[in-house]
Amino acid sequence: MKKNFFTAIVAGNFLCLSFLQSCVHEALETEIANVQQDPVFYIKSEYMKGKDIVAGKLIEWDKAREYKGEGKIVLVTVPVKNEGRRLIEELTFRIDNGKVSGHIWKFESNSDFEPSDYSLTAHEIMGKMTGKVSYISLEGSMRYEKQIVRGELIDEVAKNGSGPMSSPSCKPCHGEIEEVVIPSPGGGTTNPFPGNPSTPIPGGVITNPTNPNNPNPNNPSGTDPCSKIKGQKNSQTFSQKLNDLTNKKGLKKETGYSQRTNGDYTYHDQASSNSNSNALSLPKASLPENKDIMGYMHTHVDDITTTNSDGYEETRTGIKMFSPADVAYFMDMLANAQAAGRPLTDVYAVMVSGNGTYQIRFTGNQYQIKSFTEQQIAGFYEPYKKAMLGSKNPEASFLKFLDEKMNVKATNLYKMNVNASGATSEVKLNPDKTTSSTSNCP
Repeated sequence: MKKNFFTAIVAGNFLCLSFLQSCVHEALETEIANVQQDPVFYIKSEYMKGKDIVAGKLIEWDKAREYKGEGKIVLVTVPVKNEGRRLIEELTFRIDNGKVSGHIWKFESNSDFEPSDYSLTAHEIMGKMTGKVSYISLEGSMRYEKQIVRGELIDEVAKNGSGPMSSPSCKPCHGEIEEVVIPSPGGGTTNPFPGNPSTPIPGGVITNPTNPNNPNPNNPSGTDPCSKIKGQKNSQTFSQKLNDLTNKKGLKKETGYSQRTNGDYTYHDQASSNSNSNALSLPKASLPENKDIMGYMHTHVDDITTTNSDGYEETRTGIKMFSPADVAYFMDMLANAQAAGRPLTDVYAVMVSGNGTYQIRFTGNQYQIKSFTEQQIAGFYEPYKKAMLGSKNPEASFLKFLDEKMNVKATNLYKMNVNASGATSEVKLNPDKTTSSTSNCP
């Protein structure tokens, strides 16, 4: 019998699947300097090297589609041909500041798809299928799955309703981007995804929807960072831990505490120290037994003056602000909270130093949670040191580095007065990117 090949042509749909509660971890990324020149070429020739997860798959590169956001290509989708009547697959590649993150999306139905299903939007497929939707990173081992029962999950999670990407329920979250269809081989502008009126949306341009009764749905009333920090300062246990660290910032090594969702704190003093850096070892957030860690506080010790072998005094000056590794651990805690269905507003990180006590809090949504490899974190070391040492405004330099170098969004910086009655102020980066301004929490 002649084999039937179906082409997975779910144009612009897969990114809207990001609302699935399990599909929340920002993918690992690969930096490709020239990717904007010819995205499909560079993705195919450079990014896909060594991606064994798609080995043997019939990837239809000639049917790739590109999508623009703010004048740049931000998303590339490529269909995967397969024989199965119960499977639809597509590769998606997000491009963010020259960095590419790839995923394979799979719709696995309990019954046969009809030929017409391969031209439907993701919402439409999920609205009629019973089965499983999975999302797999091409760079890591991250895999997320959700069971779908005739669209019930869509109604449960996307409470505004289901529909194509151009529907009112999706536009507030995703905005508008321009589609650019790559011509088929031999010229022409044949649309490889006929009959699909939807507009695909890359996760990189998602913004928070606006509700006049609640400007930020990720931070409902009473869970905003200022309220959370106020609650911490009113907690005797938290204040005791913070005061303990304040008295230890003069040590030669960093110390700290981690806090779990049950409220328990654990003291940490296993730290390394050399002429270039201090590093406190916190429990590895990726281990199952540590996924309930919701926050941590630690010291960045005072400058230390020592006498070298030649008899001269040397002062080791530390950076009194969160490091890239601190921020990466903060992101890992956020990812664990999202995967467990816990409020992202509960996650926090505190840095105690001679220049002040600071806290970072997340005010974004699950699509803005990042993930960093050890290599990426190590790569931030020299640029961060260059940006921070000698800076006239460490707060502004940190926020700028966070935004421009690490591409971490929706992470707010707060300076805390350790006294319960003292004011906490939010620190914001000014438009000039060199100065900051503060506003007291109510």
